[in-house]
Amino acid sequence: MTRFKYQFSIIPILMVLCGNPNLLLAKKIQIPSIETFISDTLHIQVQQDSSRDLSVSRMQVIDSRSVAGNILGVRQTKRYRYIPVDQYLAMDQSFEKLFKTQFLLDSLAVSGTLHLSFLTLWADNLSTRKKGLSLNAYTTYHDTLGRPVSDWIWELRVKREKQEEESEYLSRVVQELLKEQSRVLVEQNFNPDFYPYLYRRQLMTWSEFIFFKDGYAINAHVTLDFPPDQKSGWQRGSPGLFYRRSNLHESIALGGKDRQWYHRISQNWISKYSGTFRFGFNNFEGSHFQHLDYWNLIYLNVSSQASIEFRPVYHKGLYGGIGVYAGYSFLPDVIPQAEIGFLLSMGVLLP
Repeated sequence: MTRFKYQFSIIPILMVLCGNPNLLLAKKIQIPSIETFISDTLHIQVQQDSSRDLSVSRMQVIDSRSVAGNILGVRQTKRYRYIPVDQYLAMDQSFEKLFKTQFLLDSLAVSGTLHLSFLTLWADNLSTRKKGLSLNAYTTYHDTLGRPVSDWIWELRVKREKQEEESEYLSRVVQELLKEQSRVLVEQNFNPDFYPYLYRRQLMTWSEFIFFKDGYAINAHVTLDFPPDQKSGWQRGSPGLFYRRSNLHESIALGGKDRQWYHRISQNWISKYSGTFRFGFNNFEGSHFQHLDYWNLIYLNVSSQASIEFRPVYHKGLYGGIGVYAGYSFLPDVIPQAEIGFLLSMGVLLP
């Protein structure tokens, strides 16, 4: 009994000397908090002259976005290569300070308030030469009496240099916005007709009806893009559903990426040129063919089209246009491969 009492009494002493084993294990593992585990931060240093006295700026800046003033955006990334987490793109200064510094650098003479109400960074993988990161933003300028003077719809793309660090690249993207905003204010390049809707992506769906001597085709699209109305020219890309019917065969192609180039002719009319490469499948009228090779079941086509459309600036609702279509089918080769048709387009735009 004496020996048992001695062994039992030393256990509390060891616990005091060594500490709580669970606490020691937690210190070694260092389990992160749930906030740290589900989020990450990329720090961006924007190169600007920080020695300037911002209090003398004649232009005030208000960042009314829902995120903090120094947050460029939030995107999804992977932790440990597999676990998706939110990544905050945090700048070393707020947009208010960045804009004011740029205005002082460019000796901006106008007075008033610049409002930054929307900004987003996203990867545009559908356009052609403009493929890559896009910065879309919406800013407005009010004079010293609070009267609206101008707004700007921004769509900026900056090419990333080879082996450029991502933080450095994003810093250059921000600097491009700062310089362009300052430039239009210095030049007083104003847009008095404000965008009349809530600035966001607009839903646009349209179909092109193409009429040939031997049949017809339908090319259907649905896109979700930011409004380009203040631009004289812009590019877009969209997947299309293409169906072709003739008296000898029918073809269907899914997911072809049509590329569109737009140019505004007037306040009411735009011109559009588009081109695409399509891959799909064919079905034939059996009574017209005694033999078909298996490769003729494949539909392989390139095409281009030009049209004009009635689409006024800041349009909402129905729109349409007319044009011409030209295509060449590598396969099937048992029917006329070159084709020209008349095009009629109809669509709906919802801001």
